[in-house]
Amino acid sequence: MRVIKLCAYLTILLMTTALITPTASAQTVFGAGVGGGSCSNVTRLISRDWLQLKGFFGVGKEKQMRPKSKDFFCVSPYYVRDAVKKNAVSFTLKCFTLQTRNFCCDSKLTECASI
Repeated sequence: MRVIKLCAYLTILLMTTALITPTASAQTVFGAGVGGGSCSNVTRLISRDWLQLKGFFGVGKEKQMRPKSKDFFCVSPYYVRDAVKKNAVSFTLKCFTLQTRNFCCDSKLTECASI
């Protein structure tokens, strides 16, 4: 009898925890890929297209230089589904806004990065 009560209690506890844990889409997306997958190809493309993209990333006249590799961080492509696509920002990249932050992905949406 005690084993059945213990199993029922644990089941209720696990279900309650699952219900109150925030979903991935509610959490912040930035830094999601740091230390995980690589986004070096898309960071290279962002650097190459910097003149077109610096306004998109909100960089003013005080930061005219191209970003350095330490300025970038990877973003999981998973979050593209909840983001708003921004058109005509870059011809080689697909750029998005999510939670007032901007990021760009490669054309196949396999790598994404932001600064």
